[in-house]
Amino acid sequence: MLLGRRIALDRELLTRLRKNFSPKDLKEIEAQLFELIADPAKAEAKLEYKKHEGFYVFDLPKGRRAILVEVHDALIVVYVGEHDDAYRWIRNKRAEVHPETQEIQIYRVVEKERIVEKPVEAPLHGYSPDYLHSLGVPRDYLEPLRRASEEGVLDLIEGLPEPVQERIFALLEGKPVPPPPKVRVATPVSHPSNRYRYLLIESKEELEHALFGDWEDWMVFLHPVQRVVVEQDYRGPAKVTGAAGTGKTVVAIHRAVRLAREHPDHRVLLTTYTRTLAEVLRQGVERLAGRLGNLEVEHFDRLLTRWYTQILGKQLRIARDEQVKEALARASGEVGAPAWASALFLFNEWSRVVDAWGIRTLEEYLAVDRTGRGTPLNQARRRELWPVFERARALLTSKGLETWGGRTRALLIHRDRLPRFDHVVVDETQDLSPVQLRLLRALVPEGENDLFLVGDAAQRIYQTRVPWRRLGIETVGRSQRLWVNYRTTREIADYAGRVLPERVTEAEGEEVVPRALSVLSGEPPLVQVFPNPKQEVATLANWLRSLAEQGYAPEEMAVVARTRRLLKQRGAPAAQRAGLPHRYLEEGEEGGGVRLVTMHRVKGLEFRAVAVIAVEEGIVPLETALKQAETEADREAGLELERQLLFVALSRPREKLWVSGVGTLSPFLPPH
Repeated sequence: MLLGRRIALDRELLTRLRKNFSPKDLKEIEAQLFELIADPAKAEAKLEYKKHEGFYVFDLPKGRRAILVEVHDALIVVYVGEHDDAYRWIRNKRAEVHPETQEIQIYRVVEKERIVEKPVEAPLHGYSPDYLHSLGVPRDYLEPLRRASEEGVLDLIEGLPEPVQERIFALLEGKPVPPPPKVRVATPVSHPSNRYRYLLIESKEELEHALFGDWEDWMVFLHPVQRVVVEQDYRGPAKVTGAAGTGKTVVAIHRAVRLAREHPDHRVLLTTYTRTLAEVLRQGVERLAGRLGNLEVEHFDRLLTRWYTQILGKQLRIARDEQVKEALARASGEVGAPAWASALFLFNEWSRVVDAWGIRTLEEYLAVDRTGRGTPLNQARRRELWPVFERARALLTSKGLETWGGRTRALLIHRDRLPRFDHVVVDETQDLSPVQLRLLRALVPEGENDLFLVGDAAQRIYQTRVPWRRLGIETVGRSQRLWVNYRTTREIADYAGRVLPERVTEAEGEEVVPRALSVLSGEPPLVQVFPNPKQEVATLANWLRSLAEQGYAPEEMAVVARTRRLLKQRGAPAAQRAGLPHRYLEEGEEGGGVRLVTMHRVKGLEFRAVAVIAVEEGIVPLETALKQAETEADREAGLELERQLLFVALSRPREKLWVSGVGTLSPFLPPH
């Protein structure tokens, strides 16, 4: 210890160190930081000599400086950078322990001129200074925030700590925000809100692991606001939403582990819609807790297929789209489809309504909510259509074929033979179909902490919006939203966010702003247009090669495209020209290399650097997909899913984003 004081590292600083310094430079920084522990007398003298603006400055090799804050018995390393950058960072900053929340805060000093005489359209003016102070707002910020416009508030809170930013953001959205609970602690560093932000270092081994440990170790690190969501108990289903990068998957992992540990006699299921994300969840649980006997982590479709085989005693044979279309055409001829219903309309009505809801009877079809379908159907018209659907199902069954919705409905019919869980945690819930959500409800009895549903309406890429309350899942009063993006730089997050509309609609019809506050800054995305694919491939190869020269491992890079064919035509040749190993990110494939992955499959994943290629007219949005729309309303719904699919791809990188296309870029992309 440093003359009785402990040493701590800001966890966000660790992210910046890994990003900004090579392994060799990190080794030199590590050696000097360890001096704070190993030679406290020498370090103390250096610190006292360099005290500046209430911070301590600690000399590092090659003219670099570390900035430290003294908090009671601890010294916290909060910044490392070049000499001039370090002193610029200190300028206009203040460090203190907030008297109400006990949070250690480092914030930008607010300028006097930010206080306006008359508040005009000031969204926070109705909140008392005492209440805002109880949320962690420093006193100097109280009046400027209460008098600022919404744009002014957003500008002001960039200078505040992330937990306070989240609380103010929630107020702007009209959400109730209770003050953080007051906890008595011996020292501020041991306060729960600080313990998970600042990492105490007791040995060289701990310092080395912090600087050089696997990046994935940090996937299971919780920020204070995320921890509140994980640890809260809910009397019924709960919903957690948030923009890309806000840590929803990390929250889901911790939530499932917490429930499994606290209730060893309870069965817990952690599941998701996509296979690749299911593997990420499994790895995250193992890193956090090892193997827990009462926690099952599995891809939802794989679970359902396994149960289908076990319960019905037969292998599942899923009908391809072509087989469904053939059955519908034959049924139309046999029973006489109405003249107004085209073959395309019948297929879309089957896939988006009848099969998505697992409908088996006319009564169910007459009662179903057709949200997202462009053509309204009264009961008379539904009665005209039903014989076609009923006959088509019979034709498929006669060939031993089943549909995805039919499989799930069959399990609902045999729900008494399904496994039962005490707690179910679901990631990427927005892409589950209605019948899948009904099955989830059937898997767990109603009660405390039964369903924990995580998702983001802006990342819905498979299903149209489904009203959960119609499926027996009521989350009103038990919903939380995460506001801070801990993964992606502000420049990348802003670029990706401009692809989306100003507001998106969540499951229960509430509109939310699909944005988050990014805590990291970095390079702007690189957007390039090429006259032909050959030049796109050559330039992409140079970019990948330069990343490797900067120390990026191939596994930390990904090339994303709308289709696998485009990956084969452009992504794989670029990796080959760069001299880098590569592999398609498919289920069951292992090994190193640059990841080649479709926009659908990249859902829920993250990489240090991502190239999103072939983002051009005719491909994004994919014209062949839009041809499945038989009305203008259906086309608009398809465009919305395509737009959100692009957003998913653009929001995957942590540090570097490359966007390219041939000819004319996608109309979804922001101007560049």
